[in-house]
Amino acid sequence: MTWPFLAWSPDDSAGAVYDVTVPGTWDELVEFYAGGAGSRPLERIVEIARGHGVRSVVVEQRYLDPDWRSEHGAFHGRLFRRHPSVCHRWHLFTDDVPADLSALRPEAYRGYVVLRPLPSTPVGRTMIAPPAGLEGAIRCEATERVSLFGTPLWITAMPFLSQDAEYLRCAHATLWMVLRHAHLAHGLARRLTAEVHDAALGGVIVGRQVPSEGLSVQQMLSGATRLGLSPGLMHLPATPEEDAAADTVAEPADVVPGGRADPQAGRLSLRAVLCRYVNSQLPPLVISSSHAWVVVAYRRGPGDDRRVTLWRHDDARGPYLEVDDPFAEPEDAHRPWQTAILPLLPAIYVTAERAEAAGRLWFAGYLRGAEDDEPVARAAAAGELTFRTFVVRSDEYLEGLWARGVDPALADLYRLAALPEHLWVVEAVDRAARREGRPDVVGEALVDATASTHHEPLQEGLVALHGGRLAHRIGPDHGTRRELLLTDPGHYRTGRPGRR
Repeated sequence: MTWPFLAWSPDDSAGAVYDVTVPGTWDELVEFYAGGAGSRPLERIVEIARGHGVRSVVVEQRYLDPDWRSEHGAFHGRLFRRHPSVCHRWHLFTDDVPADLSALRPEAYRGYVVLRPLPSTPVGRTMIAPPAGLEGAIRCEATERVSLFGTPLWITAMPFLSQDAEYLRCAHATLWMVLRHAHLAHGLARRLTAEVHDAALGGVIVGRQVPSEGLSVQQMLSGATRLGLSPGLMHLPATPEEDAAADTVAEPADVVPGGRADPQAGRLSLRAVLCRYVNSQLPPLVISSSHAWVVVAYRRGPGDDRRVTLWRHDDARGPYLEVDDPFAEPEDAHRPWQTAILPLLPAIYVTAERAEAAGRLWFAGYLRGAEDDEPVARAAAAGELTFRTFVVRSDEYLEGLWARGVDPALADLYRLAALPEHLWVVEAVDRAARREGRPDVVGEALVDATASTHHEPLQEGLVALHGGRLAHRIGPDHGTRRELLLTDPGHYRTGRPGRR
């Protein structure tokens, strides 16, 4: 089905209100916008909206969407059959919105969905609040301010977009999602869908570029680089056996002979690799033999914190989809998880793997001389010591110290240190405390995110450290070392961005 050109915007009304508590209303909306052909992303969005208790959908009937206009100018506007250059935009509210739009409560707002005039692939730029199942999960997300008929609204979510199967394919959509998040969360320039398409042209191609038959990994890396990221690439464990073997990590001193950085140093299981970047608000892209998606959240099992559930944005299936076991995917498109593109920011030269290897190496040395009653030593002796790694802006890290229960003397040691713009933080974690929901950090290593990755010993990038009773910082120019001895070291909360 396609809509008669003028039927897309049937009148000049600014908006319309749909009471979706009326039986059949949701079905009618999906039927209309999917053109009778069905749309899994739209159906998933409706499922999430129902879970939020959405009662009213306010539809902007002539919404000027920059992403759609960029695609329209580059491709859809050149077709013989006309497509409108305007979209509709749903706004989701959990209360009853009057027909005259006189009351729009920010507290009841659960996000928006841009609907393109494309049957079967209508879902454009979307920000919808995570479903209830992600409460307590570690999530990649950002907050966007929305203005609707003069009322300011706010929504915190991970951006979503579906492909149109002609100009944009799954690879374009995943790149756009990561770039849109980087714009909202990290201040990178906004990139429109047509810019993403054009940035990934050329190189090693898999087929026609317009209409698009998809992108190669090389094109995705090139496009991400041209648009302001500094992406890394990592091959993921291919089987459960390989995954389990990767989770059994040798001592850092053995992994990195001579203390020099190895490109794969610190590499762990599939989940461990991906979770480091979710921790850092850098949502990783995963590529199978025929599809691509974005990992947006994870959560540890309540009874077994080694069990990790992942969530993904899949442009062809919808946002916030749970992945119980990456090695037992029910759909062919998701098998196997082959490669991860890691969307590092341009000012971050060190990868999570190298940073964690540096932190592990320092802790391995520290533990050889630690006193038995120090929390980090007790956790190690009980087999409960693990590591949590993430990157964070140093100003955000410092501003969050006081709320974490960090010893005031240790906070002062960090606060007056000369720090780079971004830090990799390798937290030593007490698993037993984590399982019980208590503060679980028993030490940390702060790594310069711009440290040399080849020409210096692995530990040269360490700028400040805390083990148990010992903490110190190192000056960047003169190598001045200031040492602190803590009389009663304890546990404190994580400094990971987002939920703590």
